[in-house]
Parts: sequence; C-alpha cells; structure tokens
Amino acid sequence: MFKIIAVFGLMVLIGPKLSWAQNDRPAWETYVNMDHFLQPFWKADTIYSEAVQPIKDGDKNAEGRLLFKAKKIITVKDTYLQKEYKKGKDWKYKNGKIVLTAKSTVPWFTRNELLFDQKKEGTSLPAKQEGRFVLFSEGGLLQSRQLAVTYIKEKTSTWEGVRPAYAANLLPAASAKLNNGQPLKIVFYGNSIETGANSSITLNQAPFLPTWPEMIVYNLRNHYGNAVPFKNVSRGGMSAKWGLENTNTLVNVENPDLVIIGFGMNDGTGKVPPGIFIEQIKGIIQTVRSANPQCEFIVIATMLANPEAIHSQIQSEYLKPVTALAGQGIAIADMTSIHGELLRHKAYQDMTGNNINHPNDYLARWYAQVISALLIP
Repeated sequence: MFKIIAVFGLMVLIGPKLSWAQNDRPAWETYVNMDHFLQPFWKADTIYSEAVQPIKDGDKNAEGRLLFKAKKIITVKDTYLQKEYKKGKDWKYKNGKIVLTAKSTVPWFTRNELLFDQKKEGTSLPAKQEGRFVLFSEGGLLQSRQLAVTYIKEKTSTWEGVRPAYAANLLPAASAKLNNGQPLKIVFYGNSIETGANSSITLNQAPFLPTWPEMIVYNLRNHYGNAVPFKNVSRGGMSAKWGLENTNTLVNVENPDLVIIGFGMNDGTGKVPPGIFIEQIKGIIQTVRSANPQCEFIVIATMLANPEAIHSQIQSEYLKPVTALAGQGIAIADMTSIHGELLRHKAYQDMTGNNINHPNDYLARWYAQVISALLIP
C-alpha cells in the first residue's frame, strides 16, 4: 500500500497513491465534495464554502463580505462544516455582506482584537505601524471564527481579476505526458505556504482539507486518470536563496518532470531586492535543467502578507520579474494579482490561517485551482 506521511509538517511521498486516512478513505470525504471545492471560483455559478470572517467595527453588528453578490444563500456554517447557522436568527444577507444579528451565536472579532497597542505573548507580532501589534496564531484561532458560506451568485456578478489559462504551449512535455496517459512526477519546492501550513489537515481539524499541493495532484489524477507521483520538499521559513543552495540535494535527486516553485513571501519580508530574488529563481531552474533538460516549471508569484503586519514589505515587487520568466518550459501562477483582487472585495482575515502570511483552506483552494488551470484545459 502506498501512502503519504507527515514528517515535521512536510508531506512526504511514500508511493504513487494519495492516502489521507486509514483504509484509504480520506477524512475530508465526510465533509466536502472535492470536485465542488476544486471548481474554479472565477467560473462557478455556485460558490462552495467561501470563507468569511465577521468583524465588528464600533457599534455596528459584526459583518463580513462575500466575493460575489449572492442570488441565494444556501448555507452558512462554521469553518469546520459541522454547525449550520440560521438565517434571521444568526445572520442576514445585506448588500453583499453576511451581517450578524444582535443575538447571533456566530463568533467574531472586533477590529481592536486584530490590531492593538499592547503586545500579547504568543498571539501577536509587530505591525507596520510603530508601537502596534497584529493578532497572530498558528493554532487555528482564526479558523475558529471564520464562516463557510455556500451561495448561488448573481449572474451579473463576475470575477474581474486574472483568469489563468491552460498552458500546454508553455509546458508541452508535461501536457503531453498527461494527455498520453504517462506518469508525471511533480516536485513542490518552496516555503511554508507550499508545505500547506495552516490547512485544516495540518491542524488536524475538520474538514481535513488536503494541502493545496495535494489538491492539485488529486485534480490531475481525477481528470487524466494518470499516475502523478509527487514529493513536497518545501520547508517553512525559507527563501529563494535557500532554495538555490539546496536544489541539487532536494530537487534533482527526485528527477522530476515538473517543479512547482513557490518562494517570495519570506524574501519580500526580508526585502531581498527583486533583481537578486529573480536571479535565485533562475538559478534554481538552471540547476534543475543542467541535470534534467526536459524538466518544466511552474513559478508562483506569491500571495500577499497582511498589509498591517511588518511582514508585508516588497512581495508585490516580484510580480513583474516573475511574470517575465514565462517562456518555453516555464509557466507562471499569478497569485499576487489574484490575492490583490480578492483583497479589493474581502478582508485579509477571510483568507488567512495565521493573520500574517499563510492561506486558510479557502485561499489554498485558489492556489490549487489556479495551478490546476495551467495543466487542465
């Protein structure tokens, strides 16, 4: 039996079959329809389990915004998809927002709980504003107060951001393998975002949604019926410099067909100049190609950090040079622009697992959907 095990938070390939639970029945099957969850948000008529964090400003009732205008709200549940909240009793829908009632049992944050003046040991990190702090938690605190809203969107409400396109012209070898029924070996190489940090499976919390690299592999296997062996050699806290230094020992030894590279968040926080950052990404690609000329790449332009946190620095400055890498054998997954567009409509807390720089299950699904769209027509 082939399985995947977690070693210090990293998902490690033991064989070519995904397994997230005993007896090969993944725990998420109890809670979600994975095909629904992987349907691209920018195409879907029904939006499944969009994350919403109710936030209370002053005397107003706590509220959270949906990405699209809703024609009909189907369910409003907790983030664990276990408790359903009642319309009228717990919430109402108004002007694109889920608004909590005065007697609602839905948990929420006040604005002052998210950004405050007094440091709180273990649950705060420095804010950009000097002398202030932002809420921080890796243990599921954010998720415990987020909602999962399923709704049918208004036909006139559409996604106005980047729409990823099938990249067979840029990734001809990978596309040929997938379409010809051949195995496609993938290596994921990046930082904590790419390890799946703060996904519900890594927190051992319902709905136990797989990490976004695992969702991509599921999607490819489900669509093509191919073997898609993979290895995730990402490591939390790392930058492209570490990636370049360890390419031979972590990536080349796997002899991959496709490498999905996800650095930039920590580099941006450390203000690594864009020119240096992009040369390190190029160095990773060149190092792999020197050992394996047929290997192809997807390079991710990173999601953004909480704009109120000190971690938010120059991440967006990497988008232009990363985009310029696109060419034969290299496709780009532009999560920078997509996250930026999402933040025009939704709060950062709707989409984060730690309130600093990690996605929750909802934003992880965007990662999976965007990268899958490059490989599935």
